[in-house]
Amino acid sequence: MELSAEFSRVLRCKAVSQTSDTIYSDKVYLPSSFLSSLLDSRNRTNNQNSAHNQFMAAHHRQPLHTPPDTNNASDYAFGDSDQLPSPLIFRLVQRSAVPPSEKAKHADRKAVYCGVREFSSEEGHVGVPEWLMRDAGLVAGDSVAVEFVRPEKGLFAQLQALDGAAKQIGDLRALLEAHMRSKLTALAVGETFQVPVGGMNRPLSFSVVALEPMNVVDIVDTDLSVDIVHADGSVINSQMDDDSIGELVPGVAHNVEVTGGQSRIFQLHIPAQIKSTDVVVTCQSGGDVSVCASRLVRNVSILDNTWFDYSLPSQQPKRLRIEHNELPSGSNNVYVSIIGFAAATRATVEVHFDAHRKAESTVLAETALEVGSNESVCTNCGSNVPKDRFIMHQTVCERHNSKCQHCPRVFKRGSVEFEQHWHCNICTEAGDVDDRDKHIYFSHTPHACSCNPVHMYASVIELTAHRRTECPERLIECQYCHTNVAQGSLPTTAEAILRGQHEHEWSCGSRSISCVKCKAYVPIRQVKTHMQLHEMKEQRARANIVPCVNRECARERGDNPLGLCAICFGPLYSGQHDPDNQRLLKRLARTMHSQLTSGCGSKQCKNLHCVSGRANVSNDVVPLTQTAAAAMLIPVLKAYAPLATATNGYLIIDYSGIDLHLCI
Repeated sequence: MELSAEFSRVLRCKAVSQTSDTIYSDKVYLPSSFLSSLLDSRNRTNNQNSAHNQFMAAHHRQPLHTPPDTNNASDYAFGDSDQLPSPLIFRLVQRSAVPPSEKAKHADRKAVYCGVREFSSEEGHVGVPEWLMRDAGLVAGDSVAVEFVRPEKGLFAQLQALDGAAKQIGDLRALLEAHMRSKLTALAVGETFQVPVGGMNRPLSFSVVALEPMNVVDIVDTDLSVDIVHADGSVINSQMDDDSIGELVPGVAHNVEVTGGQSRIFQLHIPAQIKSTDVVVTCQSGGDVSVCASRLVRNVSILDNTWFDYSLPSQQPKRLRIEHNELPSGSNNVYVSIIGFAAATRATVEVHFDAHRKAESTVLAETALEVGSNESVCTNCGSNVPKDRFIMHQTVCERHNSKCQHCPRVFKRGSVEFEQHWHCNICTEAGDVDDRDKHIYFSHTPHACSCNPVHMYASVIELTAHRRTECPERLIECQYCHTNVAQGSLPTTAEAILRGQHEHEWSCGSRSISCVKCKAYVPIRQVKTHMQLHEMKEQRARANIVPCVNRECARERGDNPLGLCAICFGPLYSGQHDPDNQRLLKRLARTMHSQLTSGCGSKQCKNLHCVSGRANVSNDVVPLTQTAAAAMLIPVLKAYAPLATATNGYLIIDYSGIDLHLCI
């Protein structure tokens, strides 16, 4: 069924700059005059319908305008109100005159459906995202008809993944839901859109195969059922089914073979009662690998990881320790990647739970040893040798042993170990000659992050630290939409900094939902605090807590004649014998009279029944006269009158009717 346009205007098409908001969005930029014309057209239509209905009613005929169907959101949204429907959906149709010789070139042009981001475009132009222009076959400068349409709310959509990599996404439905909610306004059969995936170099492409109830639907604020199929027609499951991901089991050795730059990924399930986990990788035949681990399968590589071991080839075996307190609550799955460095390498991977680590051996620095009275120190190997054998020892030692000039290690002269010994000329690292290339690459080769190619980091270690913390491309699992997405730029607001949230989580948490208890709209990030307030109110109601009589206080009422809490009653307390409470009432009157005439003097006071409080709130520093202040005391003192007539007068006082305002 073809949608009829309720308003149309021809504008010149231009591409908008690609930003994080526009690169995958279907929202366009329209000029401000377009909004004015749309409102004028709608008002004229409403006036014509109103006049026609009045004429038909006068002649006892059926009115042209029937009441809107409240079950149909698209019919009910526009109505006769002064508000525009939400969302505004437009159809872009190419209107350029195409010469006959170029009709074949432009045959792929079609109508596309979009929303509106802002009415701030240049007059006479519509700003369209580049991907939407490609899908419609448009080029900059084309004349397009921007038509206002109102499709029905979508009920069902069948999407076809055009990339085989879609099968590797474990949370594909959640990823699509987050993208469609934040970037798309409408779907049309035959449309192709792209979804960015954190940790992947290119976005995934999806084609819209079928829609219900019509070929164009509105997907804003609707419960849309989605089926996802592969190019060959197979259904894509929500769980990852990539055969290349193995599973690590404690006590079982896994043999892997990787070449330079390639990796093998394993999934490791860590039980909740385990305190520490060791992943031990032993290389065979002189090869070398690096070991990385992460909670996210698309975030486990040399640069993107949570735990890593970049040790040199001579340092065997590789050992990665994961402590239980380093895992977020509720997270027990870890992905381990074995990454080859240069040549093909075979390695054995083992997992040990709660293993006791032995003290790692270290190369001791040269230290001054205590020399006995009958001993001398060999200048070649540094050993303490008895003086009577010193000459023979030194002669033999210099003939058979060689000492490193940079460290205290001693090698057999001419041995392979001595020939392979190596020291870095930049830092103090030492090892074998085979360690040099990896050490230089990881520790002394500058690298740039894709988030800012201009800035260079001194080493892979520094770049990895950046990618693990502040990098906008760092992959996180959003606590609100539960998808693996890039965290975005650094926070700028105080609340975001205190919450430790970056751009995506702050934006995602700003969405409002209705509270199930009070029906108020609350940002998602504040739902937990909002529900805690409800819980506090419920606990207070269950405990039957009686509040303090002082209207400026919210504490629990104490056991005193005035019905105040302990904090408010403290300044009025006196140890003098006062059986009829006369002195207590006089102290109360003096305190209230002083507030009304001279104030309490506090700069934090907000009590409007105090001179200082009015000055802080509204700059009203005019005190009451003595007579006016005394007149305001009379109702309070009358309410407390039973205290002066009976020792148990407080039992018959109606505290709820006392309008008492004391500074606290």
